Amino acid sequence: MNMRVDLFKTFLFLTMIILLTNCATQSTSTIVGGEYNKTKDETEYFVFPYGSVVIPGKWEKAKYNTTSKQQYFTNQDSLIIAIAFSRYNKYEFNVDGSRKGFNFVKAYYEWDSQYFIDSHGLKRQSLVNDSTNTFMIYRIYGQTEKGKFDTYFLIGEKNGNISNYSISSTGKWRDGEKINFLKKLFLTENKK
Repeated sequence: MNMRVDLFKTFLFLTMIILLTNCATQSTSTIVGGEYNKTKDETEYFVFPYGSVVIPGKWEKAKYNTTSKQQYFTNQDSLIIAIAFSRYNKYEFNVDGSRKGFNFVKAYYEWDSQYFIDSHGLKRQSLVNDSTNTFMIYRIYGQTEKGKFDTYFLIGEKNGNISNYSISSTGKWRDGEKINFLKKLFLTENKK
């Protein structure tokens, strides 16, 4: 039965790829999906052709932010993470695609964190800069009119595809656990 399901998923996936490659449009069509795999105790999420990730444990889809293209997930401990995939030239500061690799990552950090500083009076802290694996982990924190804000972000680039992960404030994980979780998501994505 499981093999039949896998064959069906593979057939469906290949059919969608063929259909998408035969469409001649200027915009890129995406296929979004994923589900919890009880046997492996992990949640898969993908936005084809931009990226995919395997999240350890069971996570349920929550709200979706159409502006930032972030899909939010929650787990049984009420932790909240957000995931977004896109292309490096889809951001207002890089429409010409001149920033790539770690240069893109640094520019994204400046652009994104400056928004939080200017719009909400928050603070920023760069935590991990990995130019070899082209990602950065940073923290945006402080007090807003809505209360305390404390979120850890990872922005990473691979072959022009951008991965953006975040963990909202939680008293359940220490800082190191949040950093390791984000790092593991990025470094193990697309390894299937």
